[in-house]
Amino acid sequence: MTLGAGAAGVKFAQYLAAARALCYMLGGMAQPDPWLEHYGERRSVPARASRLPVVLALVSAAAVVIAALVLYTGRSGGWLPPSGLGGFHDCTYGDRVSARCATVTGLHVAIIPATRQPARGALVYLEGGPGGAATAVAVSVNEVFAKVSEFRDIVMVDQRGTGGSQAVACPQEHVRATDANAVASYLRRCFARLGAARTRRLGSEAAAADLERVRQALGYGRVDLYGSSYGATLAQVYLRRFPRSVRTATLDGASLESSPVYELAGRNAERALDAQTARCRAQPACARAFPDTRADLERVLARHPRSADDLATTVAVLLRSPEDAARVPLLLHEAAGGDAGPLTREFAAHVGAELDGRSRLPMFWVTLCNEGWARFDVAATARASRGSYLAHAAAARARMFRTACAAVPRRAESPGSERSWSSLVPVLLLAGDDDPQDPPANLAGWRKTFPGGRLVSVPGLAHGVIAYGCLRLVTARFVAAGTARGLDTSCARRVPLPRFELR
Repeated sequence: MTLGAGAAGVKFAQYLAAARALCYMLGGMAQPDPWLEHYGERRSVPARASRLPVVLALVSAAAVVIAALVLYTGRSGGWLPPSGLGGFHDCTYGDRVSARCATVTGLHVAIIPATRQPARGALVYLEGGPGGAATAVAVSVNEVFAKVSEFRDIVMVDQRGTGGSQAVACPQEHVRATDANAVASYLRRCFARLGAARTRRLGSEAAAADLERVRQALGYGRVDLYGSSYGATLAQVYLRRFPRSVRTATLDGASLESSPVYELAGRNAERALDAQTARCRAQPACARAFPDTRADLERVLARHPRSADDLATTVAVLLRSPEDAARVPLLLHEAAGGDAGPLTREFAAHVGAELDGRSRLPMFWVTLCNEGWARFDVAATARASRGSYLAHAAAARARMFRTACAAVPRRAESPGSERSWSSLVPVLLLAGDDDPQDPPANLAGWRKTFPGGRLVSVPGLAHGVIAYGCLRLVTARFVAAGTARGLDTSCARRVPLPRFELR
């Protein structure tokens, strides 16, 4: 929904329709006036129409529009949620996305009103991370869910501790991300300075409770959820705790809440690299240019032992995106030939030696250090990663988090996150076959958890698939129907992939 097609745009279109109807009643127009049909385009008047009736009709129509706009802006105050909760104001994202914003139960909320009002409900977008603010990606959300937003409001809530929702951050200091003792010391100082009161309500369980309070305050009934990556984990927590508040859930790039994502990172990264090299071998031009990508990687790691973990991690991160993954064979071949500059620049751009902005958020650490899905058991990580190119880096990361988490306040995790649970709510699971972090393997057993669900596994794609090919349309159809039964997902097998970069 672009600027002018939000709440005010919807109302204005309704007033123009009313004006058009008035023109018909006055009888002076042989066909709809293009000015009313296509606001902003060149106006033309049918040649045979009598001029005086047309002028009278337009004057009357203008009066209707002006009166309606005065009523709209002066009395109703614009779009309001179903509960009638006030305090909303116009807000714009990216200079082109019109929304309505307010602080609701202490949280920053932005809503893109449905094009057709009254809306049939709301889709709640949950951002990944942990540490991402939903409203920070409002432009992308608006684009991806354009079809859904024809009939449903799109609701974005910044999770507590991020964005506009009482965000708190540790101070800017130079802290090397792989230095466990330095990170622990940094976090100990940060949490001591903030105090327990400012960090008590952080994490997924608290975020789910926050989201339920927002839903109740806005007056929506059962909502549709969409979450990708960590957002999909949060969606599961919310669904587990408040099943009667959810109509459908779309989990994109997800692992089941019971799956230890980081302990399995080495195994999954290896599979993703194998899939990418197999795709390269299947294409003659790529196979000629890069006959053995895995051998190139081994040469690179052996040639740069002091930075091997950084380079291996960079490869795993690049494999999360189909566009970046298509560059991996070239980057490794160049580095194996002695030119590691392009690969090290990718490390600086995507990974970095120091803690980044998101990992300076207390919310990030409270979440990762207290929740079962994010556990970092060193022995379990080593077992799952054995034989993979990421084995050493994954074990080192597990040791770093074990040390760093000792400086983070502990929370009593809900016992529901450790027990098996299931939900009859319709769930659409979107997965990229080549995802190095949350592949379909991390969803093993999903039928038991979501007996009313549907898994759509997309060949060649990686972490988060909704923006590719027909997947946004598939999602829109699922949300509209409110069920996964009969959903045609055959187009997901034919999503075009980026070409390999050969030079």
